[in-house]
Amino acid sequence: MKKILIVEDEYDIGEIVEMTLGAKYEVLVKNDSRELTAVLKQFKPDAILLDNYIGNKDAQEIIDEIKSEGFDLAIPMILFSAHEEIKSIARDIGAIDFIAKPFDLEDLHRCMSRVFLSI
Repeated sequence: MKKILIVEDEYDIGEIVEMTLGAKYEVLVKNDSRELTAVLKQFKPDAILLDNYIGNKDAQEIIDEIKSEGFDLAIPMILFSAHEEIKSIARDIGAIDFIAKPFDLEDLHRCMSRVFLSI
């Protein structure tokens, strides 16, 4: 079973995504960006679904912190956000795909299927 790490600080959204994807994937929700490297090493996700803003940090800052701790971030990332420039932000941070909030749950499933077919 493929593993997905969801990094989302809005508990309701994290819970909905976990419930939606949990029947098909092993899912772990992290509601903050603290100790992400340890979570990545322990959980070993096949993909990361990352909100563009976690607290007062944006996705690029979170990725930079993970890399500064010596972690090779070769895991496919999917950015999700309500930001109007999500497509270009996702491209700039090297995300494999993006999901614009609000999103349809079927779109979420389709996105994850595309990601896992491409790796």
